[in-house]
Amino acid sequence: MKDDEITTIIDKGALERLLSQTYFLVGYNNYSMDDKLLASILKGMDPYDSLQKIIGKKRFTLNLQNPISIDLKQELPDLDLKEIQANLSYDITNTDIETDLKTMQFIFSEREDYFTSKFEVVKEFKLPASSLKKTRVNLASDVLKSRKGKDADRLKLTFDKQLTVTELPKPVIDFYQDIQKQFRGGRDFKDLEKQKFTFKLAGLDHIYGFGGLHAAKNNYASEGHFMQIDVKSYYPSLILNNGFLTGEALGRYKAIYSTRRELQNQEDNKEQAYKLITNIVYGGLKSKWTNLYNPQAANNVVVNGQLILTHLILLLENFCELIQTNTDGLIIKYEPVMKESILKIVKLFEQHYSLEFEIDYIKQIAQRDVNNYVIKYDDDTLHARGRFANHEGGNYERNSLTIIDKALVDYYMDGIKPNRTVLNEWRANRLERFQNVVRAGKFDGMAHEMKEDTLLEGTYTSHFEKLPDVNRVFASRDKYAGSIYKTKKGAETKYTKVPYTSENCLVWNESLDKLNKRHIDLNWYIKEIEGWIF
Repeated sequence: MKDDEITTIIDKGALERLLSQTYFLVGYNNYSMDDKLLASILKGMDPYDSLQKIIGKKRFTLNLQNPISIDLKQELPDLDLKEIQANLSYDITNTDIETDLKTMQFIFSEREDYFTSKFEVVKEFKLPASSLKKTRVNLASDVLKSRKGKDADRLKLTFDKQLTVTELPKPVIDFYQDIQKQFRGGRDFKDLEKQKFTFKLAGLDHIYGFGGLHAAKNNYASEGHFMQIDVKSYYPSLILNNGFLTGEALGRYKAIYSTRRELQNQEDNKEQAYKLITNIVYGGLKSKWTNLYNPQAANNVVVNGQLILTHLILLLENFCELIQTNTDGLIIKYEPVMKESILKIVKLFEQHYSLEFEIDYIKQIAQRDVNNYVIKYDDDTLHARGRFANHEGGNYERNSLTIIDKALVDYYMDGIKPNRTVLNEWRANRLERFQNVVRAGKFDGMAHEMKEDTLLEGTYTSHFEKLPDVNRVFASRDKYAGSIYKTKKGAETKYTKVPYTSENCLVWNESLDKLNKRHIDLNWYIKEIEGWIF
């Protein structure tokens, strides 16, 4: 046998005996790959041929029926297992089965609540055991026994019965009325649902359309008295208050929502199954792959959600300063003398719209925009989003350049200069904060530019060295180490520089405790952080 030949031994009988003694199979991306290969072996098919069909994205409907399998990748962002290993600071130069198993065990422990909630739904609502393989949206669809809505009605909007349209800004109402008029005239809903309308409300430009309402004071940092006013279970409440679901599904949804409240009050763990159903329904209303599909309901929920928040802003704007509007709430700054008046307005608003509000008090905020901010509550706890979010470190899903998150939060919340944070983290050997985990993704591969001196001082020639598809990258002090690129094959290979990487990069895929940290260019990170400061 030649060195590059692989001999595969397939024992269908042994596989059948093993699977007959197995209750659950757990894998990563196995619904798309491993389950299909096992099913093809059990059917007597050549697994190599099956693999080629799967890789080639050809039609392949065969799936493993027994035992029930669990895919740890289900409903995660598009993450490679090796990318997760890089995020976890593992040595990814030559991962083996043991490392893969260790990684999957970690993912399972991190996602245990997700899988437990699915088990609870199947048990509580007496669904077939095979339903465990379904997404949460499809489980909710089964529980509610919903029927698909129609695109023909999707832009026939119904306003909340408590909403007085004449009290709202006329240009905003006209925007939605015009959308409906164009829809009735035959215009494609795909174009109409992409339309947006900007209207200045309480001093901020608000974006209206068919997503959540958003506005913010950009590049804003302040201390003082703030309120975070959020609507609890906003979208579920709008669905129930206005009967936006159709047929018997609405009645079942009401019963499930009511039972959840009762179980919550009793502190019964079964509440989690009901919580999953009530919270996930909206997410399925525009998914054609589920019987929850009801685009008219989805549009009604979103539009009414925007208009009701608009009404609240109009009522509050003379009593406070609007800092941020998001999908289900506001952040306002107020003078203490106005506090009781604001709370009274919110209480009356709650009663009028049959909603519940949750109010938290904030003493400090730094906000680049509506998607990137950090707030400090009165009890000194922090909540951060976007570029500030991973100030305490990354996780298995994202662990890149968290030194930026840390330094920004330190700077705005505690007045610590970025160079001090960078140096402190470097000295403490928290090198994972400096890594940027990059992957080829939809490209064909990755490459590292390597430079060489020429006879002309200050000029270089360069060549490219092939890299694995997933890499851990640092800014380097080595002037001969160039940038990192993604590659596309063609008549000539095309190179695209990976964003947020230095012109001089160090690739380190071994364990971080073996990395000589003196090779890291700290100045590059300081400049990146300073670029985020406003």
